[in-house]
Amino acid sequence: MAADSIRLLDLVGDFVTGQVDSKATDVANGVKSGQFSILQLVEALGLSLTSSESQTRGRGVQLLSQVLEECYTSLSEREVEVLVAFYENRLKDHYAITPHVLHGLKALAKCTVLPKGSAVSILKSLFQDVHVQSHGLANEFDCIPNHAELKGLGPDFVFGFVQAVDGERDPRNLLLAFQIARNIIHRGYNLSQFTEELFEVTSCYFPIDFTPVCRILTSFPSFLLPLIIEKLDSDMQNAKVDSLQTLAACASVYGHKELSDFLPSLWSSIRREVFQTASESVESAGLSALRALTSCLCRSVLTSNSEDSLHVFLDLVLKDCQHHLCEPDLKLVWPSAKLLQAASGASYRASLIVTAVVLPTLLEQYSSRTQVLQGDTAVPTYTHMLVFNWVNWPALPMPCAGVLAQPDVEMAVDHLSRLVLEEHDAKVSLAVAECAGSLSRLHPAPFASRMIPKLKQEIFSGSSKPNVSYPTVREDDFDLLPGQSRDAGRQRCIMALASVSTQPSLVRESAPVLLQMLAAAHTGMSCWSVDIPEFDRLLGQLEELSCTSTHPFSYTSAAKCFAGLINKRAAGCCFSISVFSLMSDCLLASQAADCFELLMSDSPDVLNRSCHADVRIMYRQRFFAENSGKIVQGFNCAEQGKKSVYLKALSHIVNNLPRQVQLTELPSLLPVLLEALSCPDQVVQLSTLCCLQPALLDPPPALSTQLEALFSRLLPLTASPSMKVRIASLRCVHALSQLPEHMVLPFRAQVLRALASPLDDKKRLVRKEAVLARGEWFLIGSPGGR
Repeated sequence: MAADSIRLLDLVGDFVTGQVDSKATDVANGVKSGQFSILQLVEALGLSLTSSESQTRGRGVQLLSQVLEECYTSLSEREVEVLVAFYENRLKDHYAITPHVLHGLKALAKCTVLPKGSAVSILKSLFQDVHVQSHGLANEFDCIPNHAELKGLGPDFVFGFVQAVDGERDPRNLLLAFQIARNIIHRGYNLSQFTEELFEVTSCYFPIDFTPVCRILTSFPSFLLPLIIEKLDSDMQNAKVDSLQTLAACASVYGHKELSDFLPSLWSSIRREVFQTASESVESAGLSALRALTSCLCRSVLTSNSEDSLHVFLDLVLKDCQHHLCEPDLKLVWPSAKLLQAASGASYRASLIVTAVVLPTLLEQYSSRTQVLQGDTAVPTYTHMLVFNWVNWPALPMPCAGVLAQPDVEMAVDHLSRLVLEEHDAKVSLAVAECAGSLSRLHPAPFASRMIPKLKQEIFSGSSKPNVSYPTVREDDFDLLPGQSRDAGRQRCIMALASVSTQPSLVRESAPVLLQMLAAAHTGMSCWSVDIPEFDRLLGQLEELSCTSTHPFSYTSAAKCFAGLINKRAAGCCFSISVFSLMSDCLLASQAADCFELLMSDSPDVLNRSCHADVRIMYRQRFFAENSGKIVQGFNCAEQGKKSVYLKALSHIVNNLPRQVQLTELPSLLPVLLEALSCPDQVVQLSTLCCLQPALLDPPPALSTQLEALFSRLLPLTASPSMKVRIASLRCVHALSQLPEHMVLPFRAQVLRALASPLDDKKRLVRKEAVLARGEWFLIGSPGGR
């Protein structure tokens, strides 16, 4: 024990007077191992801590703090209580020692055994004895334990925090201050008379690029909203943008109660900025703020005696903007339209309120004219409003479109065409295409005569023959998929062309354009199907169309295109693995088994050599060799009710093998095929019979031992509900009559009895096969027979 005390004194001396910093680690390790305690360390530091030299006292406190940082988890409550008292006293010492004291308090604040009342005591000492700006806010507030006791201080804590933060300039300290301020608010501290002081001490940093400022200020609506209105009167563009963005952030968390008293002033400021500013950033921020305010009011819960705040606010907006849409002076037409669009885009209900007022006004304006005037804005504004609302609310009906006069429809079509060619925003472009598609159903002629020619010109721009109806397209013009800026305009045109193809007259105009593009892209290229950009995206869109479309021709064509593209792709994981995994699925097992029919049979189109598909030599034999064993194994392991799926898959594969391969593999597969004849699935029965019938014409020797099993399964199928199964089974029975007489004679009577029923079958083709088979079996063993 004495040796440990001597060693501790040596370590303390080396650190304090010898300036050997590494000794702190040795002391911490000794405390962790139990060689000596924290209180023993305090005793060993006694002379250092009471030295008249501030540097010596500082080194002593520094050593203790560094050890506490490593060992605070092992402290007892009594030890923590003593150390807290010691460090609080040290805060009154020389200012050079304070950073080390704060370091020690930070370690103590992490202790789970912090005695009751210590958190409040530490905080009061910090507020009383530490000059924040000298030592940094971060150092001071890192020492404050995150303790529920602090909440009890209420206004005293808030006042101390305000004093500590006031005048802080270090960005790192500001971030910490904002975090603490946010916790003060959201954890329900009693702000009392210091509410305004807390707001002012944080709002002085607004507007700056600190997002946390915004999060704090939104908690003081009665102070923040007047501040925003004040800042919007500033001449600084950045201040205006920051204020409008803060307003938008506020609207996402406020309710109509917080906003109601300030709505007229807020609207007046937003309207002024949009009407008068020359800055796009200010205009955009103003429109976003208006939309956020409207969205907030849409979420308001109405009571029986409360007014609809959304209607009240939109009445202000409509009153100040509606009349500008009808005035000859064009200066405020589009700013007004943008404000109305922003308000209507906030919600479906807001959209209905705005369009119900604005669109009839526009219709009344141009219906009162005798002719379409140059520079008239009514129809473009009307069309733009429709497009904008479609961006946000696709289900919104198109009002009054059916009552447009022909000149107005033509003007609307021209405006939509201009938007297709010039609008770069993908969301707006999609809405333009949908709007054009809806209008084209009512007025196909203007689209055929005005929009489609413009789209053709844009699609074929740069062509070597611009004057012909359908000019030749260069290979590098056929890059139509999104993601390529060079062809973004062409892509928008194609999307619009597809959208307006809603009537036969329009399809007759648009289809030749698309067909020529396909033909031109194919001309002079090897069919072995072309470097397709964004291949995976194209596959995804084809897959979605084939799975979701309700139009048979569309989803069938999409599936064929998908198959053709997959066929040209480099070999990857074997597709059969996925199919095999589905054969254990209760819902998809049967369809998975049918996939083998598609894989093994000749495709009438797309996947054949005449369509330039990649068809490898002897692929059926390879597929059979690789997968037949898996199917047989799956059949043997499957439950009785699920064996039919594997029988169906095997029969599909074997039925499509070349005959010579069938004869070679029949001996090993015959037991499974016989089981397939007992399967209740008529598709399995027919596929198996079609496989067996040609093999029975030249049967393998192994068949002689399986004749009884074969007849016992084959003859009942002559009475199957399926006509195709009855015919196929009769042909197999007929084929068996050609076997050597000594092999089939024992079955003659049984077969003749079974063939009596098919002779009276209601289907002529069945009766025909029965007559042929029965005639051959009568001759077996008869005098004069074969």
